[in-house]
Amino acid sequence: MKFQLTILALFIMLVSCKKKESTTLSGFKYSIINDEAGANLKEGDYVYFRYIVKVNDSLVFNSSSQSSDIKFKLPKQEKKELKNAQPIVEVFYYLSKGDSAIVMQTIDDEIRKQIGIPDAKELVFHVVVTDIKDQAGYEADMKVEQEAINSKRAAGAAAVASIQENVKKTLADYKSGSNKSQIITTASGLKYIVHETGTGPKAQPGQVVSANYYGTLMDGTMFDNSFERGQDFQFPLGQGQVIKGWDEAFGLLPVGSKATLFIPSELGYGAAGSPPAIPENAELLFYVELLGVK
Repeated sequence: MKFQLTILALFIMLVSCKKKESTTLSGFKYSIINDEAGANLKEGDYVYFRYIVKVNDSLVFNSSSQSSDIKFKLPKQEKKELKNAQPIVEVFYYLSKGDSAIVMQTIDDEIRKQIGIPDAKELVFHVVVTDIKDQAGYEADMKVEQEAINSKRAAGAAAVASIQENVKKTLADYKSGSNKSQIITTASGLKYIVHETGTGPKAQPGQVVSANYYGTLMDGTMFDNSFERGQDFQFPLGQGQVIKGWDEAFGLLPVGSKATLFIPSELGYGAAGSPPAIPENAELLFYVELLGVK
């Protein structure tokens, strides 16, 4: 089955179609939800997959916020003590291309503290295998990906000089008040200027946003940007995985939009800042380009 659903839409399907529960070699409980024809994964295969983690029906992690697919070389299958075993890796040996599964991990106090959910009893992993490759297939994919990254990196580096000048002017106009008429202010205190309005849809909570950004302090010091890395930044909207100002702003912009965000400290990194790049109580400027949602 080709991966055509968002991870969150898939969860609805997983819950409604749950099948008989089984146990992995080391003892994790799992259920195969979608079982496609084909050989199961084996040692040495490269598995391409996506997953989410839920606790008490709350989403705590979505792998799509980091990349489209995670790629992992499957090790030899062997029984381990549960504390040393990995639930997702364990369940792969029972899956083939296109399969999806749920696997559960009982957690202890240490993990409960790490995730900040004191009443959590288990982590529930929802896994989708999107592809399987051998060594040659994986290396070919990596070559294509690296070439694409290099191309984007070169284009991004070329664009940064122009972005720097535009940000410098926007910031100067903001401080002087000459672009006041362009600024939209929300109830939370977020301010933004739309330079180009996209023609695509607006992202909905839970959808994965793809964007490029250029961030500066209010003195013009650049602290981070995605353009020069050649890789856009992805995150699930409204899940608290980015600063509050981003969660709000990217829900307001249609895909294809280019905008400058002025984010007060309470919607950014707050009183503590994010040392060493971002000082305490820092207002931030981000020039952003919303590339897509899925």
